[in-house]
This record gives sequence, C-alpha cells and structure tokens, in this order.
Amino acid sequence: MIWLSSFPRSGNTFIRNVLHEVYGIESSTYHKEDYPVDENYEQYIFVKTHLLPDRLIPSDKTIPAVYLVRDGRDALISIAYHKSNIIEPGTDFKENLKEAILAAAGSYFSGWSINVEEWIKRSSIIIHFEDLIRDPIAQTERLRLIYKDLPKPKIEKLPTFNSQKYGNPKYGSGSKMSGGNKKKEKEITQNWFRKGKINNWKDEFPKSLYDLFWSYHRETMQKFGYTYNDEKCKLNSDFDYELISKLGNIKRETKSKYRILIEANKLLMHQNDGVKRYLSELLKAMYPVSINPDTIWEIDLYINGNTTSLKEFASTLFNTEANENKNNKMSFYRKLIHYTKKTVKTIVPIILYEKAAILYKRLLMKTRLKIGKSKNNYPFLQLNPGLFNNYDLIHVPLPQHYEPFNNIKSNFIITIHDLTHKLFPDFHTKRNIELSEAGFNFFNKNNAHFIAVSEHTKYDMQKYYNIEAKRISTIHEATDYKFKPLFNEHFINIVKSYYRIPIDTEYILTVSTLEPRKNLVNTIKAFKTLIDENPNIDVNLIIVGQKAWKSKELTKLKKNKRVIFPGFVKEEHLPPLYNQAKVLCYVSHYEGFGLPLLEAMSCGTPVIFGNNSSMKELFTNYGLPANPNDIESIKNQMYKIITDKKLHKELSSKALKRSFDFSWRKTAEETLNIYKCVIDKNQPMQSKVR
Repeated sequence: MIWLSSFPRSGNTFIRNVLHEVYGIESSTYHKEDYPVDENYEQYIFVKTHLLPDRLIPSDKTIPAVYLVRDGRDALISIAYHKSNIIEPGTDFKENLKEAILAAAGSYFSGWSINVEEWIKRSSIIIHFEDLIRDPIAQTERLRLIYKDLPKPKIEKLPTFNSQKYGNPKYGSGSKMSGGNKKKEKEITQNWFRKGKINNWKDEFPKSLYDLFWSYHRETMQKFGYTYNDEKCKLNSDFDYELISKLGNIKRETKSKYRILIEANKLLMHQNDGVKRYLSELLKAMYPVSINPDTIWEIDLYINGNTTSLKEFASTLFNTEANENKNNKMSFYRKLIHYTKKTVKTIVPIILYEKAAILYKRLLMKTRLKIGKSKNNYPFLQLNPGLFNNYDLIHVPLPQHYEPFNNIKSNFIITIHDLTHKLFPDFHTKRNIELSEAGFNFFNKNNAHFIAVSEHTKYDMQKYYNIEAKRISTIHEATDYKFKPLFNEHFINIVKSYYRIPIDTEYILTVSTLEPRKNLVNTIKAFKTLIDENPNIDVNLIIVGQKAWKSKELTKLKKNKRVIFPGFVKEEHLPPLYNQAKVLCYVSHYEGFGLPLLEAMSCGTPVIFGNNSSMKELFTNYGLPANPNDIESIKNQMYKIITDKKLHKELSSKALKRSFDFSWRKTAEETLNIYKCVIDKNQPMQSKVR
C-alpha cells in the first residue's frame, strides 16, 4: 500500500484518474471520518488521504507516501468554492475562505501550512501541482521510485481536464453524492473539476483576505519559492534540501566546507533580551542547514568554554525529538529538581511562583558572576584558544563577549545591535560601557566585518568608530511567525485575565524592560494627560516588562489605577496581548531596531514610535511618529489612533503589510552570504534597505 496524500483540491483526483486510465490502477480513499471508506482499502496499491500522518490507520511509518502540493492560494480558493458549491451549497465564499485560512481548532485538515509541513517530513516523493498540470506522465512516472511494478503507460489514454469535467471520470464524478440523479451528478462533476489551472488566485482571491492568508501561511509559501507579489524565487539548496530532494530536483555536487563558529553564551542568560532573541531565532533559522547532508556549512556553537555542533545543541534550543529523548535520560538530580518544581507549582499560586522564580534566577546569575569575576567578566567565557584553530570564521553576536578570542587571529563577524553605551551612557553600568568599548576596539583593530541590524546603527558605527562602510553589512532582524492576527477571543481573554488585565476595557500597550531608555515616564505622563483631557475615553495603559534599573520614578507613577503593570509576560502570551491592544506605544529615546514594534505590526496592531534612530528609518509611513521628549506629541498620537477609526484601520493594514518584509529565514540567508564573502575575501553584497 502507498499513501497518495494531499491537502484537498491539490490534484489528487486528477492523478488518481491518470493512474486508472493510463496505468490501469484503481485506488481507494481514507481521508475523513464521515466519508465512505472501502472496507478493504488497505488492499489497494494507492490510497488517497487528506489526513495528517499521525492520524492514518495503519500508522506504520514505513508505508511509502506520495504528497501532492499546490500553491496555498489556489488550494484555499478552490476549497472555499468547493464548500460553497458542493459540500454546503449556498454558503458564503468569503466566509468559507477565511475559515480555511485560519483552520481553527484543527479544521480543514489542520490547515494548508500544517498539512504541507507534516507531509514534507513524512512523504518519500513530493509532486507539485504545477508540474503535474504541465506534464502528468513525467510526474506520475516518478512513482516508480517507490512502486517498481508500475505498468508501462498508455499515453494515448491520458485524460484531459475537459474530458473529466464534462465526461464520466472514475474519480470525482459525483455519483456517490448525487443519489442517482444524473442531472445532479453532472452538475457536481463540473463543479468538482472547476478550472484545473494554476494562478487562479490572481483573479479570485479577495484583497480583504490576502494579507490574512500571507500572515498565516507565508513561511511555508516561501519554502516553495512563492512571494507576496508573486515574484518567483528559486528554492535554496542549503535550507530546503529535504523539500528539493523529494521534488526530484536535487543535484549532488562535491563542495568544499565552510567551518563556522558562533559564540552563543548569551543563550545561557535567563533574561530574554533582544540579543538573546536575535541569537536564538538566527540559530533556529539556520537549523535546517545544519542537518542538510549536502550543505557547504558546518556550524558549531561556542558555549560555556566548549564547542558543540548546532545540530546537536538544537535538541536543547528547540523542541525536537532529540530533546524529548534527552529529557527521558535526565539524571536523578535533574529529575528531582524537575518534580520538586512541578509540585511547588501546584501548591503556590502561579503569580507568586513566577515572581519567586525570577528572583531565584537573578540571585543565581549574581552568584555566577561573582564567582567568575576574578577570572573573567563572564564566567561562561572560559579561555581555551586551542578550540578555535580549525574554524574559517567566528561570529560574535555581542561585542562584549570578545574575551575568549583575545589572543587569536581569525575572520571575525560581529553583530552590532545598537550604540546606546556610547550615545546614552547614563542608561548603562560603568562596567558594561568598558566592556562594549573594549569589544569594539578589539574587533575593529582585528579588521572584523560587522553586521548592523539597521542602517541607522551602521551610520552610528561609521560616525563614532570610523569603521569603513565596506566593512559593515546591514541585515535586519525579524519576528517569529507566531506573531499574527488572532481571532480566538476566548483564548485572548484567558490570557488577559491571567495577567489581571480588564477584559472589557480597551488598552494602549507598551512592551519593554522597565528602564530609562524606553521612555516609560513620558509615556505614562502623556497617557494621564490624555484621560484628564478626555474623561469619556475608556482606555487603560498596560506596561509589560520586567523591572530593570533606575525605575524609581515609575514606582511613583504606578498609583494610577488605569496604568497597569503585569510584569514579565511569557513569550507565548505576547501575541494575544498585541492583538487585543488598540495601539502599541513605543516611544523609546533610541533603538537599534525596535522588535516590539515589528511584533505588534505582525499582529495587525498600529504603532506609535519614537521619531528617531532606526525607528524613523524602518517604520515611517507605517505608524505614527512622536517626539519622545514631548509629552504633548505622544498624547496627541494616542488620541488620534483611539478616536479616528478610519486612521486605525488604515494603519493596521499598513502595519501588517510592512511586517511581511522581514523574516528570520531571510536574515539567516543574508548572514550566510556574508560569511561566505568574508571567508572568500570577496566584498560582501550590501543588503537592500527594506
């Protein structure tokens, strides 16, 4: 038996008719609980299914599988029409399409992206709908890879689209659904074989839903080379090796290897600051490269004085099968700690538990720093120069972490997130300023290449450190795909209640560490002025984030009941809070990039941003700028976005569109390109400003 799988409306019926007419092979179905299933379906050579691999019976993973994949836009357009015309006649097409895009609660076979991603991993062969339409015989012949006894094709019997639509095909005829009514059967058949073309979405996809589709499915769409504006891109053999090989397009070549070491001690820090998020997301995006058997890249991480491959460390960094196996083998001591924590959680209220956990982590970090101070500024950065001899390039994502490399010569790439230690020294400790300066000077002296996360950061580097423009490449950061528009109000309200945020009151949101650079004092003062001048406006100010330093003035301002400080918020709870916010107000004095702004925009939430630094560069025309030092300016922008519904809708749409210009996949691809150029002594291509 061979599974013939696909998301619905992706060419499965067509290839079944080709197998029947051209090869004389009948097939069965197993894809829906309320759909008639042949009792002996396992005895057929090919069995059609739309279910995810883990829902198949039999569940034997050794059973070969073929997956047919179609452009998600065409597939969802077709399934929405199919529901309107056949499954539930008369239902609204747009509503059906929206339901299919969201695939709430696992409906629509868990949604196009999940269905495709799961089957990419499970299938032996992937057939692209576009290739099937262009050359049905060539694509069907590929089945010989897993079914050696495929008969010789009778090409003259190849069915056309019209012969199926207006004839009496073996599969898709509508006979099972017509109740013997020939007229109805003919009508169902013609609706079943609707158009049989590619790119129908260009004429049929409603503009009002296109951005929603792209927000939910762009990651998988981009894997197949699809772009928002339909500019075709080639698949990347480093990132998409598995997909390309299953599509039958892989060309093996002997390639020299590039050995890369990424300093990754930031991952050991408990706080999830911007640098840690950059590093973890970059490594996550590079992970497919590390497991590609045919890649030119060997990527290792330097952590806690030792090196380990990204492939091995990923079991800790990401939730992979390897991580599950590792957890099963955890030591008795770790198990004791694990179950002690679990028990305490059931006894102590969750809010108290999490506050205690944060205090514990801070104490632990202070202890580690104190112990390691005599040897090193960071106890994780143990010095062992011999580890670095065999690497072509070393990437350090934070200049302060220069010390392990103090006495070695190598190709260095350094990521610079901002120059706040230089521009706003009052916002930093004396020690951090010293380390930042020492790191900059060391890498500059060693002719390192720099990655700036924005053009403004690049400009500051040239201005304050006299670094040549050709030694700086701009590569933007991005956001995780979990930041997207959400429609599950029940879940959103649960999250709000968890953090004691009033459910029935609109709110302005701020997400940042509670420190002076984020300008929270002026934000609160502007909000207070807003509600004093407009008592009829029923809105709260929610300030999410951990307390950092110099926050005494904030403590005084906490007394207002309409200003709420939920404290630290879990990463998975941020998307619903962004979604429900009326606006994100992020009027920082300076940002190297401004990730919270992009996170909010990815959720379709309008933003107010500080009219300076990278924020002005990246978000002008996509939000409302405000002068961080002018309370009246901040207040006026708050008033505009709250009271002007037309403006709110316009900026929400612009924000979501703008977010599509950024992805961690693109960041990783551009970073690897810089690696190669530096190693090969070529001038790195300058990234286009997005």
